Amino acid sequence: MDMIFSYLQGHEMVLLLLIVVTGFLIGKIKLWNFSLEASGILFAAMVFGHYGFSLNSDFQVMGLLFFIYAIGLQAGPSIFNILKMHGLQLYTLVFLLISSGGILTLVLAKLWDIDMALAIGLFTGAMTSTPGLAAAQEATHSALTSTGYGVVYPVGIIGVILFIKALPAVFGVDLKDEETAIRQAGQQKSKVVSRFVLLTNEQLSGRSLRELNFSTALGTVVSRIIRDRQTIIPGPDTVLEAGDKLCLVGSSEKLKAAVPYLGKVCSEPVFERSGFDSQRFVVTNRDIVGKSVEELNLFALYHTNITRIRRGGMEFTAEPHHRINWGDRIRVAGEAQYFPKVKALFGDEMAKLETGNIFSILSGILMGIIFGLVPFSIGKFISINLGLTGGVLFAGILLSNRGKIGPFIWQVPGPIIQFMRDFGLVLFLAVVGVKSGAGVLDILRTEGPKLLAAGLLLTLIPMAVITLAARLKYRLMLVEIFGLITGGMTSTPGLAVSSGMTTVQRPLVIYATVYPFAMILMMVWTKILALF
Repeated sequence: MDMIFSYLQGHEMVLLLLIVVTGFLIGKIKLWNFSLEASGILFAAMVFGHYGFSLNSDFQVMGLLFFIYAIGLQAGPSIFNILKMHGLQLYTLVFLLISSGGILTLVLAKLWDIDMALAIGLFTGAMTSTPGLAAAQEATHSALTSTGYGVVYPVGIIGVILFIKALPAVFGVDLKDEETAIRQAGQQKSKVVSRFVLLTNEQLSGRSLRELNFSTALGTVVSRIIRDRQTIIPGPDTVLEAGDKLCLVGSSEKLKAAVPYLGKVCSEPVFERSGFDSQRFVVTNRDIVGKSVEELNLFALYHTNITRIRRGGMEFTAEPHHRINWGDRIRVAGEAQYFPKVKALFGDEMAKLETGNIFSILSGILMGIIFGLVPFSIGKFISINLGLTGGVLFAGILLSNRGKIGPFIWQVPGPIIQFMRDFGLVLFLAVVGVKSGAGVLDILRTEGPKLLAAGLLLTLIPMAVITLAARLKYRLMLVEIFGLITGGMTSTPGLAVSSGMTTVQRPLVIYATVYPFAMILMMVWTKILALF
């Protein structure tokens, strides 16, 4: 046994791999549909740490960098625009969830005389937030933080699942009724569709699309015009005539508002559309990333128009101010003879979306480290810096939102972001688990019941607070609250359970909406608590 110990301790890479593989096996064990998943690595590492093993802290730092930067890359493209789509309601509720947990942590730490580093670990574990643990570990530099996380993390996971399971019975709600209501309200009302409209508004006859500011004013795009059995590819200077049949592309709501203004819905012409086509291209040409639809000016170059853009699973009407991102799926309509040139303009090479630029990834992380070291002042007396976590996170958000600076593409394909997150998480959990394992049994013997009670309160009370607020004040449905809780608690197992309770996609949509904000807010609160 001593020989095995000496070998593993002398070959830390082998030890790391052994911990990770063991942790994954533990994480795959399911009891009552509950499993630890990646957090199994933490508990496996704690066992190794208890028996005296140790790992180099450089593994932890490397894992932290990749994990946090991946989170920033994932959140960046949507975080500055999400308020426009969903308003402040969901963010307000998530702020209430995390903040009530943070305040309760401070109160329990003072009342029950819990070391603050340990209490912060309880907070991140009860909220099932690994990003919060990463930020907390950097803020406290204490093994007690990861110990607290490991002690109450199972309480947090199980608590979220049981809470969600109990909600329909507590409120006496049949989820099928909510599903029906969502479908009747038009769950797909924002889907981009096309419709032919007969122009009967005489006041519009003789006026150009540029003069009418058509795309911006109506939020729709004219992909083609049928006039005297001829197909016209419209440009900004195309003049409308009464009797034109316009093919409008836009969301159901926009079309519903535009049709009465223009005329009336008509059937699609059945004659041959000679020379007209509509195709979708993927953006893999770095030279056009960051340019607006108006700047590309496809009509002048190739007698075609961009009608739709699909990005991050969402499709929307292409308006002149919309900027092109790497990996966008662009729907183009126009004269088919020019499509080979349009294809060359966009790149349309799917293989490029499956590879990332290692230089941009490492450069982004380095910029984040440097930015995190720069101090800035709040008022006259407070000078702080964002630290390693905050700087790298900010760099990921800013660079991925910007998309391109000079010749460099900062956006990273989704599969690579996921790999970076998983790889970073594995390294981070393995090291912090080993560090905390040495003292976990001593803490459980002396303070176990108190810590478990604190973890249970930190899990249940914030969820109860926002459930009441969401239900009574904002009148949210339970299927919406499912997504709010699981996204706010960053609980993937909770999301899996709630998704199995309903056939609608609303929990998934809300989860994806609030998840980045919840992660960032958790990091902020761990920094705040570390000041006490």
